[in-house]
Amino acid sequence: MRPSRRSLLLAAPLTALGLTACGGEDAPATTGGAGAEDTTGTATGSAAAGAFPVTVEHALGSTTVEAQPQRIVCLGWGSQDVLWALDLQPLAVPEVTYGALEDGTLPWWQGRFDAATTRFLPNPDTGEVPLEQIAALAPDLVLAVYSGITDTDYASLSRIAPTVAYPDQPWLTTWQDQTTLVGRAVGRSAQAEQLVADTEADLAERAAASPDLRGRTFSYVYATDANLSVYLPGDPRVDLLHALGLVDAPGVGALADSTPTFYAEVAKERVRDLDSDLVVGYGGQTREQFTADPVYSTMPAVAAGAVAWLDDESLVSATSATVLNIPWQLDRLVPLLTAAARA
Repeated sequence: MRPSRRSLLLAAPLTALGLTACGGEDAPATTGGAGAEDTTGTATGSAAAGAFPVTVEHALGSTTVEAQPQRIVCLGWGSQDVLWALDLQPLAVPEVTYGALEDGTLPWWQGRFDAATTRFLPNPDTGEVPLEQIAALAPDLVLAVYSGITDTDYASLSRIAPTVAYPDQPWLTTWQDQTTLVGRAVGRSAQAEQLVADTEADLAERAAASPDLRGRTFSYVYATDANLSVYLPGDPRVDLLHALGLVDAPGVGALADSTPTFYAEVAKERVRDLDSDLVVGYGGQTREQFTADPVYSTMPAVAAGAVAWLDDESLVSATSATVLNIPWQLDRLVPLLTAAARA
């Protein structure tokens, strides 16, 4: 699973808006001093009393953070959002290559991103982790909680700084787990748990205010002229719609039972396997092209106009949910879903 993250997590479902990690060579261990780039610490404020040392378990191992981190590098998608929500500043974050504003940031970062303290790491199409650049920053913590780093990447990164990976599978970290894992690693577990509780309460309120969505089946697709990719349960964008009251189409549930990744490709001749009350999607087609396609238009939801099409790149980016972007995206997504459900 090594295609460009841009083409699948954002622009197509195989990539990830951060850095998919190809195996890199070991980087030299770096703790600062001669040869390290002179940067200021960026994590501010105090952790909970007695929070350190803390050990965080994850899919690639066990990571101990001995003291409150001050120089935090983020890889993959969304860890920086959690830091900002916890009133911390990361030292470095992946360059945004999809859905960015003119200054290279995302809309929900406004008022939080500070170019004086946070820099961008390269986000190349090759997906390689920029080990040399990370080592030069002399971080004291690397967060790759929602990412695709490999065992080799993890070993290389861990020689630079304590590194926290995903809890189970690459690119299948819930926004709740991302928030609590990051919170634990930076000594702010209680604050992180409160953020999760507050966001879940907001989701519940929005679901209660959206009765048209309750119990309606959906398929979440990335469409091209050739075929569909469908996102599966466990992917954050799908799980967020579950929280709003939508339920998986039967065919999506069947695919999830037999597919170990966060998406499945569906040939055009099998698109009726995804029949549902509404279709949520984006991709290499406009809404007009998708609904006019002679094959896709055989899907009952498409024929009925029950399509919530995401043509805003920033909104597409936000659907890989984080505790920080959920309110921003739902303000824009719920009206689209409601209009599709009423079609």
